[in-house]
Amino acid sequence: MRYMNEPTIKERGEQPYVGIAAKVSEHIETAPELAAEVLAWLRARNETPAGQPFIRFWCLDDDGHRLIEVGIPTKKFMAEDHRVVSGYLPGGDFAHTTHNGPPDCCWSSVEGLTDWLRREGLSPALRYEGETKIWDGHIAFFVTDPIHKNTQDAWVIELFILLLADHAA
Repeated sequence: MRYMNEPTIKERGEQPYVGIAAKVSEHIETAPELAAEVLAWLRARNETPAGQPFIRFWCLDDDGHRLIEVGIPTKKFMAEDHRVVSGYLPGGDFAHTTHNGPPDCCWSSVEGLTDWLRREGLSPALRYEGETKIWDGHIAFFVTDPIHKNTQDAWVIELFILLLADHAA
């Protein structure tokens, strides 16, 4: 079943954020709890989010383990603490699509987006640390609120993959 719309290229500016890093299995069921924790951390500092909660995928190992950050965009760069990290989502041109459907089917849309990149001859911004592939900008923004949405049927998740800077050359 197809859950994604036709991919496009979309430009995004750099965005400060705070988040919590986690190692997860193929399923990202901890994302709503981590997003709620980051939101509570912001509220304790009298800060309001500057955008939707997201998952930043750093490493997607073939064995099904993922190194992610669950974060929330902020209006300014903030000091981090022992659990909450602070950083910037990169700016640039991104491959973009929207996943419409159950969140546990989101990986099929991610695979569809990466397949589209290959068909279009576009390269994602990647680097390697030893044998480990690191994504510089692989992000899923929750349009559907992951904290308050109880049903798993009709979620909307925007998917972005940063392209190499010379993709238009």
